Amino acid sequence: MKQAENKKITVKLTVCGETDVLIFLLDEANPEKYIINLNDSSSQLQIKEVFSKLLEELLLFDIDLVLEIQEGYSKGLYKDVFTEYISELNKELKQTKSMMKKELE
Repeated sequence: MKQAENKKITVKLTVCGETDVLIFLLDEANPEKYIINLNDSSSQLQIKEVFSKLLEELLLFDIDLVLEIQEGYSKGLYKDVFTEYISELNKELKQTKSMMKKELE
């Protein structure tokens, strides 16, 4: 398997209306396609769509998620939780990429 190109993917923690969301910028043509509503406990479908797209990207690239917190975003707990979440997700993606490489060898 050849060396994959590095790709940074921005993840924005922001508010849309009165809803806290994470926006994964995975589709340049439709930047708001991959949004996870953080105030809705039934957002599993949104999470599944984001993870499926991340796995597709992982087949082509070594990806690194970069969290951007909207200026003026006031929920300190969300900032802390999602800073850690994105850090852990990056670790998981690197481990998954390593396992995928081994499987494809």
